[in-house]
Amino acid sequence: MKKATLLFTSMLVSIFLLVSFSIKKKTISIVTPTDAAGIINCLPATAPPLMTVTAFQAEYGASTIKVRKNIDVLSTTEINAIKTGITNMKALPYTNPTSWEYQAAIHGTFLTDNLASWNSCHKAGQAFFFLAWHRMYLYFFERILRAKSGRSSLTLPYWNYQINPVLNAAYRNNSSSNPLYDATRNPAINEGGALPASIITAFNTALDFIPFYTFQSNLNGPHGSVHTTVNGNMANVLTAAKDPVFWLHHSNIDRMWEEWLRKCNGRASPIDTAWLNNTYTFFNENGNAVSMTGSQVVKISTQLNYKYDAFSSTYTCPSARGSYVNKQLLMRKASAVVLNGQTERTNFVQEKSDQLESFIKTNKKTKFNFAGDIALDQLVLTFDGIKIDQMPQGVVEVYLNQPAGKVPSSESKYFVGLLDLFSAQHQLIHALRPMQGKDDVELDASKVAKNLGLTLEDLKNAELSFFVRGATLNGKEVKTEARVTILHILFSMAQLKN
Repeated sequence: MKKATLLFTSMLVSIFLLVSFSIKKKTISIVTPTDAAGIINCLPATAPPLMTVTAFQAEYGASTIKVRKNIDVLSTTEINAIKTGITNMKALPYTNPTSWEYQAAIHGTFLTDNLASWNSCHKAGQAFFFLAWHRMYLYFFERILRAKSGRSSLTLPYWNYQINPVLNAAYRNNSSSNPLYDATRNPAINEGGALPASIITAFNTALDFIPFYTFQSNLNGPHGSVHTTVNGNMANVLTAAKDPVFWLHHSNIDRMWEEWLRKCNGRASPIDTAWLNNTYTFFNENGNAVSMTGSQVVKISTQLNYKYDAFSSTYTCPSARGSYVNKQLLMRKASAVVLNGQTERTNFVQEKSDQLESFIKTNKKTKFNFAGDIALDQLVLTFDGIKIDQMPQGVVEVYLNQPAGKVPSSESKYFVGLLDLFSAQHQLIHALRPMQGKDDVELDASKVAKNLGLTLEDLKNAELSFFVRGATLNGKEVKTEARVTILHILFSMAQLKN
């Protein structure tokens, strides 16, 4: 009995030492992605006591509004401050919440400690909180980086690849003393190669969608494609935030949310209770746990005290338009589609059309309603059960009814969007396959269907084409390949609810 008591006491002491933030740095153990799948479940560990909303506003509400700038206009002094901040964060033990390693682990990590707030991104079934979670994450990381830099005016810069698809030179300098450089990246990107043009097209298309969740969902393809094209650490959810480019990238994603809002015409952030009350825990520059909800990140200038150099701090838009609901399956490709190399084509000719026929009969309609600036119907392409055997150092472009022999172009009327392999890989790592339908990879095919004049009956003969694209270096595409299996592809209809 004494031995059992001693053993239990020893275990409690070990656990206490493991989670203590004051312990000295120890050897970091790395596990393989296969092992990690059984260890990390993307749910935050038990967090320390949370700061109340009142306390949060009392501490941060009176701050001067700071401006986040395009990385390409930053001065040497401003870039050096970022370097200093990163260097000082990296010097801290990984158990310190303000360290580089700890902050990166909040997004994802292979480390097995699973300390407070680690692996808290992309919680299963909460893809709807993608933009808000990353806004919170960047906000507190920025505060930590500012404190560690010693420069009170420091803000996170953004990479506006819509204007300049080439990574800023400061991040490509491979000097051993440069903390902005990551040697694991796609060599073409580190050598000054440009992101594939289809990424820019896909982002611009996403900005055209008016319902918030449709806009957010369609950001995923180009967002994930930046990750996979930069590659290396950036290509994996569990290591992405270790690359300084991550923060450039997500600052721009956050800026796009603001860009989208300022296009007005019914665009507005969510007002549903689930989104407004969803809570996550991060850490401030003092290492204290702080909680935030969606309701606290809607207005960046008045709530979070920052703005982007491209926008004024205030704007007014009319009321929000409705959201798409009640997605109904129309066609389902039963057999798996395998992309092995650079191209693949598949069609729905041999697939059962019972559900499509039932939909047409029940709704007494054969045509889509794509009229007006916001369609009442939405044609959704879902890619279910994606398995990745080789991630490309680039993107996978998806086309609908692309004519055989015609050179594919993201500027053509056949271009649907980009396959989000970054999110798909995340689902594989975290064993989310049983969560089918919760966070599937989706693309809105409404614009293409409208431009091609497709009817519901035309879906029976629909053909999808996949093309793998690499970065462009010295005017030439750097070829890359993908090995991807898609278990099922589905066409569904969603309709607008006001």
